[in-house]
Amino acid sequence: MRYSFKGFINRFSTVIVLVLLIVVCYGVAGDRFIRQANLVNIARQISVVTILSFAQTLIIITGQIDLSIGAVAGMAGTFSCAVYVATQNLFLAVLTALVIGAVVGLINGLVITRFSVPSFIVTLAMQSIAMGIIFLHTKGNNIYNIGDYKILGQGNFLYFPIPVWFMIAFWLVIAFVLKFCKFGRYLYATGGNEYAAIASGISTKNVKLLTFIISGLMASFAGVILMARLNAGIPIEGIGYETDAIMATIVGGTSFTGGTGTATGTLIGSFIIGILNNILNLMGVQSYVQQIVKGSLIILAVILDVYSKSRKRTVTIMDTTSTVAADDGGP
Repeated sequence: MRYSFKGFINRFSTVIVLVLLIVVCYGVAGDRFIRQANLVNIARQISVVTILSFAQTLIIITGQIDLSIGAVAGMAGTFSCAVYVATQNLFLAVLTALVIGAVVGLINGLVITRFSVPSFIVTLAMQSIAMGIIFLHTKGNNIYNIGDYKILGQGNFLYFPIPVWFMIAFWLVIAFVLKFCKFGRYLYATGGNEYAAIASGISTKNVKLLTFIISGLMASFAGVILMARLNAGIPIEGIGYETDAIMATIVGGTSFTGGTGTATGTLIGSFIIGILNNILNLMGVQSYVQQIVKGSLIILAVILDVYSKSRKRTVTIMDTTSTVAADDGGP
């Protein structure tokens, strides 16, 4: 397939941004940036956010938003640690987290689809509920002495951190679902034009419901990895992760209005955010300034998305007008 230069730029814009960012970072930090230890550290640091970003990608493709995934990760991960401390059973601890995530996702999905409440409101409320539940249970205290539980976040397999392998596994699964599975096509159809999807026989409510359940499951698993990496159950730790997940998703090319997005784009977007955080840390930039930079990046990404969508609509309208004129005997 042949592309024009403009088409090439549009299609591979995130890859180009990633490459340019790597070049700039090498120019600024030199060998400190390209050291193997630093690159592996970047991959380890973004693993949790990337898994959350994959969940957010599925949600945003359907035209929805999930602001509760950070809080759910914190709640599920902390409860999982509590179960492990009490039972010393890693399987039961992880299963507990997954059940919590699935239940939260089910509640979110049911309220959104059955009562037609905007996902922004529902998941924002669930964010508060999740944090309230875990703080009520722990009384604000962290859970320590989690023993072998930490292997899930600090262990290595074939010279790479286990969280990175989990991130790669989720990337492959989500990419396969979106590209080759019927459910993936349903996601795009639901977010692209819900009325047309309904007319074609797709139960968009069930698609959204299942997507929120999957989001809850992925958020809870990310919470397990997060707490294992921290070697403690820290209830407050999940707060704010939803922002980074949204940022990586949008930067990776997923349209905030729904209907478009890829797992690979989200992975690249996550690396862009991770490398940006890394270089800012190496340069000694204050965390408050980093928040300003990341917030500005979200606004810029959304503006570019809206601008791109408006240009596509304009081109489509012009092409349609030209076709109608030709059919009427016009020039």
